[in-house]
Amino acid sequence: MKEIVILLVTFLGICKGFAQDPSGNIAPGSIQKSVQKLVTDSAPAKEKASIKLFPNPAKNKAELELKGFEPGTVQLQIADINGKLLRDDRRLLVSGNENMVVMFSLQPGIYFIVAKQGNRSARKKLVVQ
Repeated sequence: MKEIVILLVTFLGICKGFAQDPSGNIAPGSIQKSVQKLVTDSAPAKEKASIKLFPNPAKNKAELELKGFEPGTVQLQIADINGKLLRDDRRLLVSGNENMVVMFSLQPGIYFIVAKQGNRSARKKLVVQ
């Protein structure tokens, strides 16, 4: 990816030329600004992490649809209404946007399912019948 960015910056520099002062010298910072703009424009927009949960209310299993995560492991937690952690699993995401089934044996009540990965996290309320 870096090689492509460097190649594009070089090509842009040859085609457009860099900002120069009257003496013919390249203006300080013009190369860095070109590289930064190119990298910013070509970076994909990051999707916000989210969870869809169904069925809700559930009895002993629920299907989660995770979106906005990176491929790799995600920490999946279930906590009760008081914040007590009841379950803490690690699941593997192949594409980052996946569906998974979670089995549980919880008493009827309100719980929260939290998915965490690095600095991304998403939380959803789960009602168990």
